[in-house]
Amino acid sequence: MRTLLVINHFATTTDDAICATVCASLSRTLDLTVVNTGARNEAIQIAKAARDQGYELVIGLGGDGTLNEIANGLLADGPNPQGPILGAIPGGNANVFARNMGFENDAAKATNQLLTAVRNESFKTIGVGKISTENLSRWFLFNSGFGLDAAVLASMEARRESGKHASDATYVMLALRELFARTDRKKPELSLVGELGEIYSDAHFALIINLAPWAYLGKRAVNPMPAAGHESALDAYAPTTMSLPALWSLVRGAMKGISALDDERVITLADQKQIQISANRPLWIQVDGDVISKARELTAVHIPNALRVIV
Repeated sequence: MRTLLVINHFATTTDDAICATVCASLSRTLDLTVVNTGARNEAIQIAKAARDQGYELVIGLGGDGTLNEIANGLLADGPNPQGPILGAIPGGNANVFARNMGFENDAAKATNQLLTAVRNESFKTIGVGKISTENLSRWFLFNSGFGLDAAVLASMEARRESGKHASDATYVMLALRELFARTDRKKPELSLVGELGEIYSDAHFALIINLAPWAYLGKRAVNPMPAAGHESALDAYAPTTMSLPALWSLVRGAMKGISALDDERVITLADQKQIQISANRPLWIQVDGDVISKARELTAVHIPNALRVIV
């Protein structure tokens, strides 16, 4: 199988030894070409070129941002269920997509799993989400966020760019700083509109989930909408209170995988083909853990049967 391996050497847990191990394993079975990314969004163009050049399989070794860029390259001209298959080998911090696809959070083990899946032709066509604002559009594989979680990731990205280490502990520290020092917890800023035109007001931030779990902290899944999956459309989770008791309760519920669908403290929408969100001021947006822009409004749509992946 003609395969392109896209490596992000700047990903949190990717180093030369891991790259050598993964390349050696893949090259024994696959017709492998290796390319390294050197800048933000470069993997989009790499994956688009791979699609145009007839590669059958494109594998990302890096974090969720790398996988998101590859997916955006493969989907550059729209849904592409007959195009190259996307494979994921974990090399970042959280590695949500790879783990949600059933792979170990270890590059060497995940590589062996991936090769077994290729031999067994264990491929699946999935639905994906797409975020659109006034200035940009971006596909996402498992989640997007508007507001608080994206602001935390923006701070995390700034730390990485300054050469500082990123970890789950760092994420928690930055989340607490964002929550207590930079967020008006008494003044909700968001409104949501569901696919049928129903309006929901007074949300503090919004998560759009295409595949559960939403995220991981270490080995623990953070799973506020556990029914979300690629077979259904998008789910939304938008808290309407930021009181400390409520937040603690919501976090505990998400860590236990308890659905928030019946929780009156949260606006929840399930299986939505389209969700519109507006804010009182420009807020950060993230897709698959990758911060992309600030905006006052976004529209999220679900596109079924858009992309083939290895599972």
